[in-house]
Amino acid sequence: MEGTTIAVDVVSVGVRADHAMQIPDSFGQAGWYRFGAAPGAAHGTAVIAAHVDTLTDLAPFSQLRHLRHGAAIKVQRRGAPPVVYRVADVALQPKDRFDGRKLFRRDGPHQLRLITCGGKWLDDRQDYSDNVVVTALPE
Repeated sequence: MEGTTIAVDVVSVGVRADHAMQIPDSFGQAGWYRFGAAPGAAHGTAVIAAHVDTLTDLAPFSQLRHLRHGAAIKVQRRGAPPVVYRVADVALQPKDRFDGRKLFRRDGPHQLRLITCGGKWLDDRQDYSDNVVVTALPE
């Protein structure tokens, strides 16, 4: 979808007791994983994640699956200029094959990963089958 605008406040998050990344309770916020790379870092992956929906509506990150290759993503930073990335890939990643080491890497070339739920709703798990993972590279 050309011209898709996804605007959310990004807050710093850590790890839950079950070792999963925290996600803000507010559906209008996304969480940046503070133990990894920050947006604009020289190396590693900056990870920002948010809910896909609420009990009654879609949340802003529901639009991630519609981003096109080459779409611009601008991350505003407090006390620093914004960082612009370009979408390199949008993929569904099965939750039962989630590779956290690859996703949350702290070395290698810098990139941004935006994550939300996707795929099919699984009533027995009360969760989605997949994650939508957008990989974006700095301009």
